Amino acid sequence: MPRLRVRRDDLASHDLTDDGEGLPLEGGDARLQVERFALTSNNISYGVAGDMLGYWKLFPEPDGWGAIPAWGYATVTESQAPALAEGSRFFGLVPMGSELIVRPAVAGPGFVDTSPHRAELSPIYSTYLGVPADAEDVALIMRPLFGTALLLELVLAEAGFDGADTVVLTSASSKTAYGLAHCLRDHPVRTVGLTSPRRVEWVRELGLYDDVLSYEQVESLGAPGGAALVDFAGDRPLVRRVHEHLADQLKRSTFVGMTHWDAPAEEEPLRGPAQDFFFAPDEMTRRGATLGDAYGEAWQSFAPVVDRAMSITRVTGGEELTRVFSELLEGRADPATGYVAAL
Repeated sequence: MPRLRVRRDDLASHDLTDDGEGLPLEGGDARLQVERFALTSNNISYGVAGDMLGYWKLFPEPDGWGAIPAWGYATVTESQAPALAEGSRFFGLVPMGSELIVRPAVAGPGFVDTSPHRAELSPIYSTYLGVPADAEDVALIMRPLFGTALLLELVLAEAGFDGADTVVLTSASSKTAYGLAHCLRDHPVRTVGLTSPRRVEWVRELGLYDDVLSYEQVESLGAPGGAALVDFAGDRPLVRRVHEHLADQLKRSTFVGMTHWDAPAEEEPLRGPAQDFFFAPDEMTRRGATLGDAYGEAWQSFAPVVDRAMSITRVTGGEELTRVFSELLEGRADPATGYVAAL
């Protein structure tokens, strides 16, 4: 049962471990073979927030180690759960490994894992949806990321953008950020993407932002009609620069992700509005079944953008998996590539 694990207090310290044959099932359990899973900067955010949001509880590891969850496809290979037939195929959170044991309770078109170690987690993270055999890699990568982007659009629009006419997005090359930029094109707001200098031209070529600036150009950012900041980077010094520069023009500041996981920590209060934390599972629960139709409609317009902006790269085996994980961790991964891995 090979899998990638990390030190919970140092994500850069990671290895591949293999426990050999899988554990025997208990009554009511099922064993799923992980077919493949997506690797994105979102996984880094899960690792950084592992303690704060309980992600380490999904796939427990001993002695200070942790298993970062990934969105993947998995097939039931052995079942002692009457409601889960062998050969059934599902989409949901899986370890970066080859196997997953669940205690399923049927829920709609899929199931919820009711294993005791998941009891305190959001049910969104324990829900697995049935998928057909031809489910695509693009959906595997983008479904959770674009879903978060759509939810952010709905929340910002519901709040009237707090009176701002500019939305500033950090980590503008990330798939969730440019998904949000796409969604915001239907609103009377200007979007500004902030990204690293080496990615400025690529982000501009997406054609989704009204303006793209490097992080070094933050102090040239103008927003006379007020601005809302959506932070995907988790870089506190960068956020402080935006707050200080925009001052009273900043109407809202929302913290979403942590692609810059190794940025220096700061605890001093920020000038201007306090950052609110966006937690997608809570918003999904609040909106319920209506979200599915909204996602389907929004995806139809975004799919051509994804086809143009992203190519799929399959990652096979432990050595390639650790290499790509390290590139994501260090911010070196190509934003134009969608990685799908299998062990």
